[in-house]
Amino acid sequence: MDSVTTDNGLPPGPRLPTLVQALLTLSAPAAVFPAAARRYGVPFRLDLMPKGRRIVAVADPADIKDVFAGSPSVFHAGKGNELLRPLLGEDSLLLQDGDAHARARRLLAPAFGRREISGYRSLVEEVTAQQLSRWPRSGRIRAHVLLNELTLEVILRVVFGVTDSERLDQMRPVVARTVDAGPVMMIGLAIPALRRLWPWTREIRDLASIHEFLDEQIAAARRDPALAERKDLLALLVRASADDAQGPDDEKGPDDTQGLSDAELRDQLMTLLAAGHETTATAMAWSMLELARHPRIQDRCVDEITRGGETDYLDAVLKEALRLHPVVPMVMRELQEPATVGGRTYPRGLTISPSIVLAHRAPAAYPAPKDFDPERFLGDIPTPTTWLPFGGGARRCIGASFAMMEGEVILRQVLERYRLAPVGSGREWPRSRNVTLYPWRRARLELRPR
Repeated sequence: MDSVTTDNGLPPGPRLPTLVQALLTLSAPAAVFPAAARRYGVPFRLDLMPKGRRIVAVADPADIKDVFAGSPSVFHAGKGNELLRPLLGEDSLLLQDGDAHARARRLLAPAFGRREISGYRSLVEEVTAQQLSRWPRSGRIRAHVLLNELTLEVILRVVFGVTDSERLDQMRPVVARTVDAGPVMMIGLAIPALRRLWPWTREIRDLASIHEFLDEQIAAARRDPALAERKDLLALLVRASADDAQGPDDEKGPDDTQGLSDAELRDQLMTLLAAGHETTATAMAWSMLELARHPRIQDRCVDEITRGGETDYLDAVLKEALRLHPVVPMVMRELQEPATVGGRTYPRGLTISPSIVLAHRAPAAYPAPKDFDPERFLGDIPTPTTWLPFGGGARRCIGASFAMMEGEVILRQVLERYRLAPVGSGREWPRSRNVTLYPWRRARLELRPR
């Protein structure tokens, strides 16, 4: 790939056609970004879809700080996530910008407070125990497959309060197929001509089924006489929305008077459903692979669990797994006006992309960056410009604390029941689906009873 510098003074980048660059970047970002960094240096430029999006990838902590500290009115994240619009919906928090995003985040935030997350923990523990009881007592498994089932059950129970086993049985395969969309599927959904062809027609039908399910849950929650006593996240969102609509007018913005509509709630729940379960399952799969490959680290986790009390080392394992194997490889911000990042001024319309893959592999921040070493995170709080698996700034993932709590619960219960052993080398290449990276062979490992 020969380099080229544009007449706008942008950093160099490959000459490949836009569609080829898009497919390569979405299919193998863990390979493309390091290769481009070696070839062109950082920052570098890529030309992607949809609509010929041009991005500049950055990785230096100072550059990332400029992006995350930049005004949300200038650095639009919603437009940077445009590829997800057909999957998540127009009103998804991930796709909103400006006042609409600030309003939605304010209404959603109470459901992710420290007290609320503490309240979800017992239900996460219950669902995890139920799911693990169905795992084989020993033998080889594909952990990513089983973990997806587990975290989907958590989302359905914790987020939606769903207990109807027949309805759950109908929705599980539909949700699994929908969130398993690869790069070609995601690009095709944005092209009207392809939406009329298989396999995109099946994806659209599955999305319609999920929307129907979500509409049912919202309607049931709104008319539930016991809504005030419910602890599920949907109930909290419906109550927060109703409270906002009825609150004092002088405390509300011009767009807050109706709270969240059913359509807005559906898109936010779709976001939680698509992003909330699959990302956690993937993070846990990578964690289990690394623990299987590092028995001494695994033993130290078990010792900590056995002693009870603090789980500092288990938390460090989760953070190191997210560093070495980020579930999302990059974040994007589309400039609404010219902005300066790292001393270079970029034009309006350009997308600046902090590369999580490159930031997490920087030797200056992480000596021996390819090694799995949880001790990096013992006693130290990772900086938001060198450890960014949940993004950063005003757009940091609203469910980050919930995800870390869920991951700790799952990992604790798995290690209480099983000793994890690798299959072969235990190494797996990251494979892309939608915008996340999961283990190529779905995290093959061997379970041995404790």
